[in-house]
Amino acid sequence: MFSNSTKYAIRTIEYLLHNNSDEKKSVVKLAAELDIPQPYLSKIMQQLSKGDIISSSKGRGGGFYLSDENMKRPLIDIVVCIEGYNVFDKCILGLKECSDKNPCLLHKYYGVFKASLVKPINQDSIKELFKLPN
Repeated sequence: MFSNSTKYAIRTIEYLLHNNSDEKKSVVKLAAELDIPQPYLSKIMQQLSKGDIISSSKGRGGGFYLSDENMKRPLIDIVVCIEGYNVFDKCILGLKECSDKNPCLLHKYYGVFKASLVKPINQDSIKELFKLPN
C-alpha cells in the first residue's frame, strides 16, 4: 500500500520515539540500526525535516530528533510528506472502480485506517496503527 520510503520514514520515526533521548541521531547511525541504505534514508530524512515532521541540527553533535512540536503532528503528515495527498484516493486493492457506492472488500476498513492517521505522532498511536506489541 505504501512505498518503501513511507515505510522507512515510519520505522525511523518509531525508532526516534522509542529512543527519545537528548542524543540526536545521525543518519549513519539510524541507517545502521534500522538496516536501511544510508543514501536512501538521507533523502527521506531531508524530506521529513523540510516538512517539519522531524527536527535536525547541523554540526558536531547534530542529527535528527523529535521535538515536542513534532510529536503534536498527526501521523497522516508522515505519509503525506512522502507520498502526497493522492495516496489516499487510490483503492487499497488497486481496483479502478472503488468508492462508497461501489466498495471493494477492504473499503470500509481502509476508511477506519485513514481516520486513525489523524492522531498525534507518539508511541501509542504508531503501535495502535500497526498493531505492534508492547
